Amino acid sequence: MIEIRKGDFSVDEIVKKMKSPRIGAILTYLGTVREFPEGSGLEFEDNENAVQKLKEIEKGAIDRFDIEDVAIIHRVGFLPVSESILLVAVSASHRWAAFDACKCIIDDIKDFHKSWKKEFRK
Repeated sequence: MIEIRKGDFSVDEIVKKMKSPRIGAILTYLGTVREFPEGSGLEFEDNENAVQKLKEIEKGAIDRFDIEDVAIIHRVGFLPVSESILLVAVSASHRWAAFDACKCIIDDIKDFHKSWKKEFRK
């Protein structure tokens, strides 16, 4: 599941959708806007290439790690301090595969952020 949206999301709803009898671990990462010197928030443009890039990141993780499913939800628009930016959820039979895949996905998204993130100063 890949989704770009303006509004907030429910971590619980995503986790519920990923549960199944063969899943032993669902690892979630929630990225939020942190306070930074003279910063009042971040803005993510609705980049037309974002969905395709996130699908490539998802496919790469599924091909590389022994995981069942990936959910990536990324918000766009202006987000003030403490707002949720990103949810990455990974389901797998075993926790280590979920941990490894989640870290890889987050690192790949962080690299991609450089092309569509703006910092706002007070």
